[in-house]
Amino acid sequence: MRRFITAVSLIALATPSVAAPLQDAAPAAAPADPAAAKEAAKAAKAAAKAEARRMAQLRAQYGDGPYPDQIAAYVDARTEALRPLYRTLYTGGERNAVLNFQRLGLAAFEGGHYKEAAWAFDQALSRIEAIYGDNKQAEAARSIFHNEANKDFKGEPYERAMAYYYRGLLYLRDGDYQNARISFREAERMDTLSDAEQFQSDFAAMNYLQGWSLRCQGRASDAKEYFDLATKAQKGLTAPADGDNVLFIGELGNGPVKARDGAQAQKLLFQAGEAYPETLATVTYGATGAQIALPLVEASSVTYQATTRGGRALDGLMNGKASWKEGTDSVGTALMTQGLMGGDGGGYMAMAGLALSLFSGAMKTKADVRAWDGLPDRIMVGTAKAASPDWTYTIAYAGEKGPVEAKGMTMRADAKGCGIVWARSRPAVYAEAITGEDAGVAASQARKKPTIEKNKAFRAALESQAL
Repeated sequence: MRRFITAVSLIALATPSVAAPLQDAAPAAAPADPAAAKEAAKAAKAAAKAEARRMAQLRAQYGDGPYPDQIAAYVDARTEALRPLYRTLYTGGERNAVLNFQRLGLAAFEGGHYKEAAWAFDQALSRIEAIYGDNKQAEAARSIFHNEANKDFKGEPYERAMAYYYRGLLYLRDGDYQNARISFREAERMDTLSDAEQFQSDFAAMNYLQGWSLRCQGRASDAKEYFDLATKAQKGLTAPADGDNVLFIGELGNGPVKARDGAQAQKLLFQAGEAYPETLATVTYGATGAQIALPLVEASSVTYQATTRGGRALDGLMNGKASWKEGTDSVGTALMTQGLMGGDGGGYMAMAGLALSLFSGAMKTKADVRAWDGLPDRIMVGTAKAASPDWTYTIAYAGEKGPVEAKGMTMRADAKGCGIVWARSRPAVYAEAITGEDAGVAASQARKKPTIEKNKAFRAALESQAL
């Protein structure tokens, strides 16, 4: 380009110039009216004073922000159905960023807003990886994070695992099987990590999905290892048959909830969610006139993962350390009493730096019961062979008393000859409020200067990102 410009310049210099016709000179600007200039200056000064009064009133009412006009400008530009969650995200700051991104991601996923879902889960996972990544920097950060009081939310092992799980499903939908496998691998690894301890993995669904991702890559021999792990961990689960090219995933019921121990407020408990009638899911699929019924098989229970560590029944957590149920040798027995058992980027590193700005405090606090509500309990799977792309499907739910009416959500994608159908019996219903938020702790943290600056940076980052 530089040579081109030089050549053109030389040609221009060598070309005789043609004089432009003379134009009448523009009239000189009339002298400013002193009175008008004075009025304009007076008006500008009055406007500046009015703006200063407005900002003073806003600061008096809302502190350092965000202010209503800022919130409206951010929220109104987002998908209408998701605006309540975007509002909570924008106003919640870094303290609840991971949780708000998880809730937003799941709602977007269920609503078919897949680009927004992927973005939201990526934002959550970048912060999770800053503390729980498989590297020395995260290991060092984890030791600091464990000792901090009033921490930014990063979630319990099952919550972190489920964020990777949904991100993996989005990769499967796009036919990105390599990143899908990595996501499911990280989901399995997250299930083994608490703040202070590490446990054996037993999240069968994540092993199964790793196997499926490898199979879709044409690596059937590598996939066998993961299917073997999954079928060993979950009774009744079997590997896909040869030739199966469609994966069905069904999510049933209500996931776990968190609570504080009545006698020891510092002890975090995990409990089964609200009871639900559906325990079975059956997919009917195929071309018109040749429909086949496929009962889905339970691969994992999210509640099981929350209430156990390495297959051992969990009594609760104290300071990140697990305490165990006494006199219970069989996890299966403990869970049956609850009715739970049924038949790699640069942007991440930038976000990690922000996430590592943690709150400090030495006094003991009550157990943090902020939770990712809206998760399912059972993850069911099944596979089938679809010979042509014109097949259809329906999904039906049932329980001990027969068919169960459920107005759930579904998703289907046929990417690169390896299809996926996802369905859920009862979608998440989110309010703006954070489940388990301690208003006193949140208000106390919000008044601290480091928090104020961190949240300003958080909002600025949100405003700068285009979806």
